[in-house]
Amino acid sequence: MRIYWEILKKYKVSLMLSPVLVLIGVLSETIQPQFMAKIVDDGVMLRDLSVISETGIYMILISIMGLIVSIINVYVSSRASIGFGTDLRTALFNKIQQLSFTEIDRFNSASLITRLTNDITKIQQIILMSMRLLLRSPLMLVMALFFVIRINADLSLIMLGVIPVLGLSVYLILRKGFPFFLKVQQKVDQLNAVVRENLINIRVVKSFVREDYETRKFTHSSEELRDMVIKASNIVVSIFPVMQLIMNISVILILWIGGGKVIIGELKVGERISFVNYLAQILMSLMMHSRVIMNFARASASSKRILEV
Repeated sequence: MRIYWEILKKYKVSLMLSPVLVLIGVLSETIQPQFMAKIVDDGVMLRDLSVISETGIYMILISIMGLIVSIINVYVSSRASIGFGTDLRTALFNKIQQLSFTEIDRFNSASLITRLTNDITKIQQIILMSMRLLLRSPLMLVMALFFVIRINADLSLIMLGVIPVLGLSVYLILRKGFPFFLKVQQKVDQLNAVVRENLINIRVVKSFVREDYETRKFTHSSEELRDMVIKASNIVVSIFPVMQLIMNISVILILWIGGGKVIIGELKVGERISFVNYLAQILMSLMMHSRVIMNFARASASSKRILEV
């Protein structure tokens, strides 16, 4: 992102405001299980309706505040990312106008069109995700872990042991998948070249009755792109089953060990419920982070192609 700072600095107000909005939104979410624990332990278990009503009102108000903040952040981040994409596209187009004939021949027009459209769109999406998810996922992870340790230090050791395993799994999968992202963009270039050549010379194709030949050529290029996308997707989608498996094992351990602690009085029922809720938040944050990393890997391939120009 440092490479694009000359363009990004136009939107520095949005870039500084977004983390504040994300922090408020994460706090409004991660505090909710604490209120749920209070409702169960101090309200339901003690049959105190006033505690349930009062705490429930707090939960509603905090949820509304989190919703408003999220809407504002969507607006701010969307304007910044779309503006960045427009400015980057303009800068790239201006650069293309300055290329020599030799440089233009090196890239070919179909490849330049792909870089101006598909590649820039991927980087634009990364700016949007960075402002909404890149900060949100680690903040939610840290806040959820803080509350988990606060509830019960012994049970939190399970989560502290699971996170490095998940992180290593995601790293290994993405490291294997990254070369395929670059190849996918190259196949998009080839497909665009076939389409462009056919459309520009459509009268010649029809004059010599070469429609069947052109159709076969297009089908071959399209199938190559399909196969490469499938290879890249097969590697990437394996992240989520791995994460689900590890986290489901963690849930079983927490319910088993936590249930024993509830029986002997070391843990309250509401605390165990909130612990499971925090576990779901940790899973969500890790899945969001893996999604961001996956898209960063794809955008990195696109960025290399843009920086070539």
